[in-house]
Amino acid sequence: MAPPFGPCDQEFELAVMFDLENGQLKRVLFLQLTAKPSGSPTSGLMVVQALRELGAQVHAIFAQDGAMRADYEAAGCTTEILPHGQWLGGGPKHRRLRRWFRDWYAARRIARRIDELQPQLVYVNTLTGLSGALAANWRNIPCIWHVRELFDDVGGEMHDPWPGGRWAVRALLKKLATRVVVISEAVRQNVLGDTCREKTVLIPNAVDDRFFNVTLTQAEARQQLGLPLDRPIVGVPGTLRPVKGQDFFLRAFAAVVGHVPTVLAAITGDGDPNYRNLLRRIVEESHLENHVRFLGTVRDMAVFYRACDVICIPSRSESFGRTAIEAMAVGTPVVATCVGGLEETIEDGKTGWLVIHEQTDRLASALLGLLEDGNLGQKLASAAREHTATRFCRERYHKQICHLLQSYWSSDRMQQTEPAGCVQE
Repeated sequence: MAPPFGPCDQEFELAVMFDLENGQLKRVLFLQLTAKPSGSPTSGLMVVQALRELGAQVHAIFAQDGAMRADYEAAGCTTEILPHGQWLGGGPKHRRLRRWFRDWYAARRIARRIDELQPQLVYVNTLTGLSGALAANWRNIPCIWHVRELFDDVGGEMHDPWPGGRWAVRALLKKLATRVVVISEAVRQNVLGDTCREKTVLIPNAVDDRFFNVTLTQAEARQQLGLPLDRPIVGVPGTLRPVKGQDFFLRAFAAVVGHVPTVLAAITGDGDPNYRNLLRRIVEESHLENHVRFLGTVRDMAVFYRACDVICIPSRSESFGRTAIEAMAVGTPVVATCVGGLEETIEDGKTGWLVIHEQTDRLASALLGLLEDGNLGQKLASAAREHTATRFCRERYHKQICHLLQSYWSSDRMQQTEPAGCVQE
């Protein structure tokens, strides 16, 4: 097995990654865990679009099929389904060990696809994508590993592998990744610690331009979604998973209903059937049947944000908080929990309100404050929209991704400057 590329391997990296006759990145193998609509494939699609802008042909391998596969194909990718990405699942030790072997076997299959496709770069768009990073290492192909997740010790959904634990995760990132991209400082601290600082780049997620360009009125947006025109609406975006905290929201929402009897909660997303049943039981036990609607998957979330008076993001843990910047771009005020990347995305009291998770009284108070004071909501929303347009716009994101890739073009440049957003010592 060949050693991984490092900062000293610039000439060889350049020769492998780019066609030296025209200086172009021509072929990229892109690995994505799921094609089901969620934050990771949405951000991955923006990476793919940046790669396409550089002139690269992109072949995307998904571990799970889903509706967004068509979006990748519309962006000019070829796609396939190849199961992988199990090594960070939980459960008993024997199951965790079995997952190691499954991903090792998946890496062999991906290596064979590398032989057939001859990519110059492997781009792994999730921490779960160990198989792609291993295959790239075996074939001496540079690998960018884009890390978007958190571990369960801070409320995330990733579990330390067995054997090896977090030490193994950090050792593999150090050995296999040519560059590591993190989406927030919270992710860097939790996943990497002090590992890989010299090759880690911080690139926050971005929001698509269409969220800034919504022309629908609130009434028109509500009509599209079948929501009432004459009731204040609190929107709760996200897939139905315990980490998203919809149960916490519903417990706080009962107090909001007590003060604003006409209020309606609109909850998007599908997900864990057991968790969905739990949420419905909370609704019934709290007598909220006339105040809560589950909308399922909403294909155009910009319409949803426009339809709502306030957006609530009650997560137990968030590596970033894509729904926050989407709502902020549309111009809807946001109340969120001060966890993980949300603390970096939202400036409390200026671009939104942050509350401590599980403090139902504080969440209810924040929601009531925005429902009852429209001027306050408009002030927060205006500042948030401006902040999002500056820091989280698609153009800036594409420039950062392109700069990350183009930093390979000149070894002299690599030696003289750090990549944009690089985490410093």
